[in-house]
Amino acid sequence: MATQLHGIGDLIKRLEAIADACGEKKKEDQPKDEFLRLKQRVYVLLEEARKDIHERQKLLNKRGNCKETIEKGHSVRQALEELRRALPKLQALHKKAQNQRGAKGRKEELQARYQDIRILKRHVDELNELFVSGQAAEETPSANLFGRPSGVGGLRELGRASPEDTRRDLTSQEEDALAAMKRRDEDIEKQLSEVGQALGRLDPLARQIGQTAERHRLRAEALTAEVDKTEGDMQMLNKRVTEVMRYERNTSCCCQIVLMVVLLCCVGFIFQQLT
Repeated sequence: MATQLHGIGDLIKRLEAIADACGEKKKEDQPKDEFLRLKQRVYVLLEEARKDIHERQKLLNKRGNCKETIEKGHSVRQALEELRRALPKLQALHKKAQNQRGAKGRKEELQARYQDIRILKRHVDELNELFVSGQAAEETPSANLFGRPSGVGGLRELGRASPEDTRRDLTSQEEDALAAMKRRDEDIEKQLSEVGQALGRLDPLARQIGQTAERHRLRAEALTAEVDKTEGDMQMLNKRVTEVMRYERNTSCCCQIVLMVVLLCCVGFIFQQLT
């Protein structure tokens, strides 16, 4: 990830190397899209819950009710509860994406996500029915509580359910749909990674553009200050020119009066000499 702190990348690499040397496991890369992260979590929960149900059924057939079967049942209930909470979150994220700007250009992607939500809901319902059917078979009594059990295994037979109830696997269409969903998610994640890498490459160029823009801004401010100063000097010069022109007009008027007086004096002197 690009950062504005110089040298932080080297420090992060050194810390990662120290963590690897200390034996700390590095977390797997998580999708950047919240919808993809939640859907990936739903995948994991579905696989774990289905695996726990099958293992629980095997334990019931082999040992009956015991500590392990109770723990498996509890983990399956927790997974189902988390799956029930995850589906409304997926629907809310899908609705939020539909209301965002540019949703029309992502119509195919949004439609695919809607289909993903429907498929996931169907899988959650089937998983819940699978678990409930196993519990119903487990709780069915095989004989009177005060009588001798009809089965040879006694109470162990009470915890056994029909193997067909919990051995249903995914159909070929469902497996193809899940595989297509995973491939589409991988493609989207790959595109997001490429976009992130492109943004990382553009980060130095953006910084350089920002620095150049800052330099031009400073130059523009300096030019603006010089223009303001020049404008003030021009106003002062115009004021002085106006004063000089006014002084010249006054001076020319005085000169004309003096010349006329001298001319009159000359004329009077000549007239006196002639007379």
